[in-house]
Amino acid sequence: MSVIFASSTCDLDLKTLKKVDVDVINLPTILNGKKCLYNADKFNFDEYYANSTFSVDFDSYKQLIHKKYLEALSSGQDILFLTPNAKYDASYAIVNQEIKQYIGKYPDQKIEMVDCQNCGLGYGLIVYEAGIANMHGSSITEVMSFVNTIKRNIKTYIIPSTNENIKEHLTLVGSSIGVRPVLELVGGEFKVVDNVKGKKKVVDYLYEKAKSNSSEVPLGIMCGKNTDEATTIADLINNVEDERIIFKSNLNPMLLQKFGDKTLAISYYKKSKS
Repeated sequence: MSVIFASSTCDLDLKTLKKVDVDVINLPTILNGKKCLYNADKFNFDEYYANSTFSVDFDSYKQLIHKKYLEALSSGQDILFLTPNAKYDASYAIVNQEIKQYIGKYPDQKIEMVDCQNCGLGYGLIVYEAGIANMHGSSITEVMSFVNTIKRNIKTYIIPSTNENIKEHLTLVGSSIGVRPVLELVGGEFKVVDNVKGKKKVVDYLYEKAKSNSSEVPLGIMCGKNTDEATTIADLINNVEDERIIFKSNLNPMLLQKFGDKTLAISYYKKSKS
């Protein structure tokens, strides 16, 4: 028996996660002074947009992960935790410390972790495909190998609506009013790969990228308040491929905090798994 854990920052709804038998750990957060658990179904985005005093409750997160690990290990299960991004997400360091507690205590069980080097639905697509592999009877070792392969082929492009929280970490080209950088995740790092200006060009840019994806893995489309832009991309794709599986979601608040509440992003698999 084995369990795959993932953070709720994979931005998949609970129904989808249950379908692939992934145990999601909801990230404990503090929104406007109130403790809550982030998941894509229940988070109060309207309240977040109205007054985004927001932080991660790290102490509660450690306790929750500890509880989940003890439950799984005491039931004899192997564990694989898929973390989003070692550099930008809190779960990697916390899970790494948790694993160290059990080295030698459970010699007959595998306790593993993989850094997916992605974020949002880019991370979510990896979690989704790993869940399917696990359901089909792959061992933890086989699922880990699969994840380490597929994560190199998940392309994620993000067009922020603000540069405020990223300008010190990236070399931004183009400072004209309205010019927005296009970021690509490469090996877990954000890289500026282009610049666009204007709402239509933002949508057209990501649509052109999205339609080049492999249909073997769903397409992820992410946004903040600008759900109309996400819907436009989805409609354009469906006009070309009416059976295409598309996951749409609000970007989780950790990403919105970094990139702005009108950010638009896509994730897709860039080539055939065969």
